[in-house]
Formats: sequence, C-alpha cells, structure tokens
Amino acid sequence: MLNAYPLNSVPLNGLPGSALPETVVIEPGDSFVWSLVIKVGGEDVSAACQGYSVSGSEDGDLVAAFTWQLGPEPVDLRSFAGRSVTIDFVVHGDPDVVDRRFTGELVEPEFDVLTRLLSCQATTRLEDAFEAKEHAEIDAFVAGRWSADVFEEREGRSRWDYTLERLSTRDASLSVGRDGVPRITSWSPAGVAFEFAQGSAIYESADVALGKLSDTVNVFEIELDYRYSRYRQRNQFYSWLHPGTGGNTSFDGFMAWREDSTELPDVEMIREATRSAGWFIRNEEFFRLPGSLPDLALPWGNKNTDLLLGADWTASKRWAQRGVEQYRIRLEVPSGVAAVGEVIERQRVVLDTDTDGDSLWEQSGDPENAAVTDFSELPLRDSARLQLALNTIMAVGRVAILKSQRANLVTWQVPLAHALGVDFGQRLRLYDRITATGVVTSLSEQVDVESGAADLTIGIAVSEGMVTAPSDALVVPPQPIFVDDPGPSISPTLPTQIGWRSTAPEYDEELEGFSGNYSVPDAAGDTMERYPRRFAVPTPEIIAQWRDEVTAESAVTYRIAPPADTLEI
Repeated sequence: MLNAYPLNSVPLNGLPGSALPETVVIEPGDSFVWSLVIKVGGEDVSAACQGYSVSGSEDGDLVAAFTWQLGPEPVDLRSFAGRSVTIDFVVHGDPDVVDRRFTGELVEPEFDVLTRLLSCQATTRLEDAFEAKEHAEIDAFVAGRWSADVFEEREGRSRWDYTLERLSTRDASLSVGRDGVPRITSWSPAGVAFEFAQGSAIYESADVALGKLSDTVNVFEIELDYRYSRYRQRNQFYSWLHPGTGGNTSFDGFMAWREDSTELPDVEMIREATRSAGWFIRNEEFFRLPGSLPDLALPWGNKNTDLLLGADWTASKRWAQRGVEQYRIRLEVPSGVAAVGEVIERQRVVLDTDTDGDSLWEQSGDPENAAVTDFSELPLRDSARLQLALNTIMAVGRVAILKSQRANLVTWQVPLAHALGVDFGQRLRLYDRITATGVVTSLSEQVDVESGAADLTIGIAVSEGMVTAPSDALVVPPQPIFVDDPGPSISPTLPTQIGWRSTAPEYDEELEGFSGNYSVPDAAGDTMERYPRRFAVPTPEIIAQWRDEVTAESAVTYRIAPPADTLEI
C-alpha cells in the first residue's frame, strides 16, 4: 500500500477516478512484495525462472531475457523458437497489482546440455511485422512524408527501410508497447507525465551523458535541383503587301495593281520560304488575286487564285531547353549557432525528367506532321512532384536537427514498482541532485528473484531549445524565375523588288521579301536581265542563352525551434 492505495493501482500519489493531476509526483516509496508470471507458449514457467530483464528504446523492439531451468523430461529443442512470451510483474497488496511488462516471441534460445538451462531471448519482432505490411498500411500507420526523388523507388525494396524513411520525416518514434502492439510516440508530448521528487531515485544512480558538439547539428543545408525540359516557342509576325495595290487590300487594291501588273508570289512560295527557314506557319491570312471576272468593263481572266497581292501570317519555332530550378534551403537553430557556431549537415536531391519528348515537341509545330496530335504526355514541369520532394526533404532536415538537439541523456534508477506507469513518449521531470526534464527514450528493468532486486533504469533525452525561440512554417519556397537575355528582333514588314524596267534598281539577292518582274517592260527595260521570281523570309536568331541549359535559384532560410528542456546540476 502507498498513500492508502495499492502500488500502481492508480498513478502513484494520484487519486482514483477521473480527477487525476496533470503531473504524477513520485515520492520516495515504501518497500513492496513482488512476484513474476512468465509464460512461454501459454505455459507458466515462472517457478523455473530466477528473474528477467527487459530493455528497449523509443525506436525499435523491446528485448526480454530470462533463464529457464528445464526439467528431466525429454524436450524438442527445435520447437522453442517462435513461441509466444509474456511477462507480468505482480505487486502484492490489497488487491494485487498485475502489470504486463513484455509481450513477444522467443527468437534465440540457447540450451546448455549439462545444466539443462535454456537461455531465452525474446523480442517484439517489430521489423518482421512491418516487412509483412503493404505499403498502404505503412502509409496509414506511420504517416509522415515520402518521395521517390528523396529516397528511392519503393518497389522491390525492404518494407522496413520504407517505414524508416517515412519515419525520418516525423519528430516521433516507432516502438512496441508492453502489449506487443506497435505504436508511434511523439518527441514533444504535452505536459509532464511524472515528476520524480528528491530521494525517489536509487542512491547515486543519476547520471548525465552529454551529446558531442560535433553531433549537435544546428544547421541543415538542402540543395535540390529540379532539371526538366522547357518547351519553348517563339512567334514572329510577317506582313507583305504588293506596293502596286496602293496599300489597299480591298477590290480597289486589285484594280490598282492591274493597271501596271507584275508577277506575284503564291501561297506555296510563302509557306515554303517559311518552312525552309525552320519555322512553321501558325496563322495565315491571304489577299488573293481574284479569279476570272468577265463582267468587268475590261474583263479579267485568272485560273490561279493562289496568287497573292498580300499576306499576313505568324510563323513559330519550337525548341526544348533544359532548365534547372535550384532550391537552396537552410534550416537553422539561431540560438545554437550563436552559442557554439555552425554544426552543419547537408543533403542534395536531384529531380530529373527524361528528354524523350523533346524531338516530338520540336517537330510538332508543323501542321503537316499528322503523326503529332497529342502533347499531353510530354514531360512538362511537374509541380506536384517538386512540392512533394521539397516538403519531404525539409521534413527530413527538420527532424535531423530536432534529433541531434536532444542528444543529452539523463539516466537514473528507481524501484520498478514505484514507476510501472513510465513509458516511452512521456515527458518526465527529475529532482534528485540533477534537475532535468525530457522525454523517455530508453527503459531497462532488471528483476532478480534471488536478491529481491526489481529496478527500472530510465533514460530521458534533454532537448536544447529556448522557450521564447520562434519557429518558421516550412512552406515550399517560391519558384525561381528564368530570366532570358534579350534576343534580336526583325521588322515584320517584308519588302518588294520588281524588275524588268529601266527604272528598277539593281537586283539585291540579300533582300528578303518578294522579287519579281513587271508583266510588261518599258522599252529600255526589255533589254535588262529579269529578276528571279522568289520569296524569302528572314527569321530572328534563337540565341545560345535561349538554347543552352539555364539555371534559376530560390534561396530561403527557416528557423527551427527545438523543445526547451531543463538540465541543471
């Protein structure tokens, strides 16, 4: 009995029912009488055992060890591995308190033929349990974040490794309860579950192990490069109008041209001139020479309506350029940096898209390329993939900092019956030569029937945060903007040169636009060389900076505030 209640029938020094104090204070307690119930495969073997040990950490299995004195009857040693094991610690009182300390399976029995002692080791087989789960089950249980770009493709790999990858994005641990059921425990529980008052710990058992400065990471630098194809297109507008129309694109323009007619380009000449320059016509509007008009005062006959007096069209060129979005993210604990300088950990992530669609894009501008009809499968910028990778690696960095900042370990021993309720994921406070607060990360109990000792060693992680330190939300940094150098421009208005007249200038083969001749030369022009009938289209240069791989950077710093624990000696 303790404080009028049996040991551990309610939280020590607490009250029964729902009116429980927020923090249970454990004072120096009375002595107690205890016994064990150890069962293997459902068989009670307690009388043949002299005690047990159970140890574990906030990450991983509980491990139990005990020695079982087998009787003289024959046994099949091969049948022991895999048998269920349960261990109960019984505190005798009014009434007795039975507390489950371990639930697992026998994994490494060792038999001594001479003494007939079976040394038993049992675990909770956490890894095996998760190897047997489907990915969806792991996702639902562990939660967290996961990206194949940060880790690896999950198919064909260990499910346990996948579990740990997801866990690495959470400030939490995966362990197994004393009932053998896996559970997630937070590194930042609300409130203090137990307070150990002066004298409650076993004499001179308290100890402090400080984390190494080189392991206390206070800066996590992330380099994430996202490389993909930028599917680019430049449009160029062109306009050509025969000067003989007087600038008129109506019927009056035709009549003006007819008064002193010339050769004309046709639709195919303009299209071919554009294509031969490596560009494709996207939009076109033609001022066509009218067909035969016999009702005019001076009848007009024409069978080729593809001849043009003018044209407006837009030409396009498509190309693929490799772009790299560079994200430079710094996670830091400002107070830690100010106190001891930078202790840096770095990680680099590269996202890359294939280039299988590049040639498809470059060819797709040609309306005559009938094979290219659907561009939905082109590997465009994948915002969802990028955001997942960024959120995942930032979560990994944050957890790495929080984990390293809780590297200080305080341990002490108490009588097991006084602290049966202590478990992983609880925040404890110790007042016994050392004043410390922290979250339980290790538990180890030793129970010996011969000596009567039943002790529990508690380990808490003490985090080095500051109470007033701010913490930033880890949001995806803004997308960096690619800045293009200015490129050359050309005049959209194309000139015309007409020959076979004495007044015509010398033919300029470098001059773009239309070249042709008057239908009827003047007297002197009849002896002159005729201009070639052709159409040439100038195209603006696609400069190297628009084609070569281009980078753009987004840099951001986020403050991380670890929980603030106390550690005073």
